[in-house]
Amino acid sequence: MFELFPYLKKTSLVLLFLLFFFQDSRGQQAEIVRAKALLQQVKDSASYVDVLNRLTVLYQACQLDSCGHYANQAMEVATRLHYSTGLTIALKNLGSYYAFKPNRYLSYLFYNESLANARETDDLSNEAINLMNIGIYHQYLGHSAEAVKMADTAMAIVNKSGNDSIRALVLANYYSIHRNDTALSAHMAAVAALEEAAVLAVKYDDYRQILYTRLFKAHELQRSGQLQDAISVIHEVVDSSKSSGLNYLVVYGDFMLAAYKSALKQPDSIRYSREALEYALKGGYLGLMRPTLMTLYRNSMDNGDTSRADYYAGLLWTILQQERAVQQAGATIYMNFASADRQLDSMRMQHAHQHRLLEKKSLENIYWRYLLIFLLAVLILLTSLLIHVFQAYRMSRSNSRKLAFMQRELEQSTAQMRVNDDFKNKLISLIAHDFRSPLNNIISISSFVKDEAISLDDAKDMIQQVDNRARNTLQVFDGILRWMKTQLTGFSYQPKPYVIKDLMTISANNIQHLLTDKNLQLVIDESTDLPVYADFEMLQFVNRNLLHNATKYSASGKKITVTATRNENMVTVVITDEGSGIDPAVLPGLFSVEQTTTAKGRKGKGAGIALIICKDFIEKMNGTIGAENNEDKGARFFYSLPWATMNQDAGN
Repeated sequence: MFELFPYLKKTSLVLLFLLFFFQDSRGQQAEIVRAKALLQQVKDSASYVDVLNRLTVLYQACQLDSCGHYANQAMEVATRLHYSTGLTIALKNLGSYYAFKPNRYLSYLFYNESLANARETDDLSNEAINLMNIGIYHQYLGHSAEAVKMADTAMAIVNKSGNDSIRALVLANYYSIHRNDTALSAHMAAVAALEEAAVLAVKYDDYRQILYTRLFKAHELQRSGQLQDAISVIHEVVDSSKSSGLNYLVVYGDFMLAAYKSALKQPDSIRYSREALEYALKGGYLGLMRPTLMTLYRNSMDNGDTSRADYYAGLLWTILQQERAVQQAGATIYMNFASADRQLDSMRMQHAHQHRLLEKKSLENIYWRYLLIFLLAVLILLTSLLIHVFQAYRMSRSNSRKLAFMQRELEQSTAQMRVNDDFKNKLISLIAHDFRSPLNNIISISSFVKDEAISLDDAKDMIQQVDNRARNTLQVFDGILRWMKTQLTGFSYQPKPYVIKDLMTISANNIQHLLTDKNLQLVIDESTDLPVYADFEMLQFVNRNLLHNATKYSASGKKITVTATRNENMVTVVITDEGSGIDPAVLPGLFSVEQTTTAKGRKGKGAGIALIICKDFIEKMNGTIGAENNEDKGARFFYSLPWATMNQDAGN
């Protein structure tokens, strides 16, 4: 069976972060309402911080933005009150918030600060939880040894404290770190840890942890080959999470289902990816959706659904902007906290020093004490001012870079639109000119006959010439129409074997009147008796245009030669004329769109567009096309196409 977790590495790590905080989630919304009501009634400052931290935990799996708001508020109030336990939990909750965003480094910084506070206050439970979180961070970075060390230390602390509810979390973390071990004994130990964590979750009626451990068990069912049982378990968890408002669990469950379906090549994987996106938007977990959005974008483009693809591209751009905003805001919050923490330590030291001075000198040092307080206040003000200036400078630089980037993209887009407009105008001009010429000739001939300016026999010859030119014009128009169809999504190229000599003979018959008018000799060499894989109409459009160009720029009485050579699996066809050659300034861009607005010399009206279409046709047939001047006179146009094996029939 396939391995699921490579699809879900990042989201599964966030899943473990959730395991360390959640308790019973039944009545989720009712609990949130009660906590908000209590927040308005509580009078004690420490209790106020505790309620803020409780709201943070309640919102973590249903609405991430509210989670971040309450966590930041709890940290600020706890810092101001010097409430160590509340601050430890608030910092830990901020670490989880940034893990969801996701910004792993900011998450690690806040977990590390929470760990330091827990150790200072001998808070064993929070010390163990933070060690687990930091261990998962090291696992995300690929530092397996550090991750195992952190998990083992956390387990030792829990064994010392005897806290079974925390023990369940450590066991789940142990499974997360060891679940992909190749050694059988290590994997069995990880599965045993998961089973014990599930038993403890049921024992303490911890509903959320029951759901999470069931998702991990579904992974183990899949690994053991019980795929349908695993899918059933995930569907049950997703349905329960929807009814409880646990948006993140719905997202994670849909990730697992989409991964299973995708690995099994089943088409409904996109449905689960779209549902995951829907609940991620609802809960504020959009930052976790970047790989899924890329998959949805490519699927929409493959299916020709450009409007949906544009929607997904817009969401990817929103993620990029959110990541920048989160990084900037989180860095500012952390810097402010760290600065305040250092200032608090400094103030404590100064207070102790002043106390000792007062014991020695009593009231005679009052002046120096107030001077010191004044200088300290000035230092705090200057520090705050410097932080503000630094933030403003960073924002100014960021805005300048964004503005410059957008300006460059706008200029490039404008230039490309101008080139495309020039190309479309010239294409319309070519079609109008080629259709107008034979129609005008027909009108002129009919007028001459009507006015008896020419005889019917003379008119018959002229009509025959107009008929030949009109047929050529129709063939050119058919070729342009076929080219337009190839630009649409869904074009399917299905080549067949054709002999170059046969195709060139047909094309020569179409321009025979031009060869006769200029007394030109067209030589189709025996070397062209080679088969190639190609589309008949596309290749004939190329042959007609290259022969027509050679005829157009050859002087009267000259010779045009068509030869072919085979090199391994490719056949190269060369059309050589004895005309005026190609302007060296035009030659490098002869087949490009930009050249159509500036090219002079050899190309006539519409010739540049026809060559662009020729190049596009040849490349769609897996070939190449080019042109060069001969050493003495004239020019050579050549193209290469895949060689067709001789045991297959070639023909029209």
